[in-house]
Amino acid sequence: MGIITLITLFATMILQVVIPPIPAELIVIASGKLNGILLTTLFAGAGLFVGSIFVYYIGFYIHNRFDKFFKKKKVKKIIDNLRKQETLLLIIRVLPYNPSDIISYVSGIIKVNKKKFLVITFFTAFIRTFLLAVMGAFITNIKTTLIVVSLLIICAIVAYAIAYKK
Repeated sequence: MGIITLITLFATMILQVVIPPIPAELIVIASGKLNGILLTTLFAGAGLFVGSIFVYYIGFYIHNRFDKFFKKKKVKKIIDNLRKQETLLLIIRVLPYNPSDIISYVSGIIKVNKKKFLVITFFTAFIRTFLLAVMGAFITNIKTTLIVVSLLIICAIVAYAIAYKK
């Protein structure tokens, strides 16, 4: 449970936001088991927050770089529809197994208010990593492992239902 492990967790959480296929949920659950709830929440939450800000600005850059594309009528209509749901999209990132990383990119592309993005992202990053760390700390045997896996599946279904209800 050394500082190197925690710094690696922080860096990995930043990286997993930029490269979405890295399994953040499994990393945080394992860290919760190995490093405890508090340290995992602090380091993983901070990494998730920093990574989300980074990709938000990448999305913002993409929008500015390809401004003409985003002004096209059909694209603008899609962006307007996303903006109507932006708060909900930001909040559902608290649930494991949702397109959290993509939501951060899209938030920058559709130019979600920066302050709103930062505030909601701060809270969802730490709540999400806390919940995952608790799941990891809860694992003691095969039965509790199956409970944690079941909870992750339920969260994935709920996140999918909320994100794709329309």
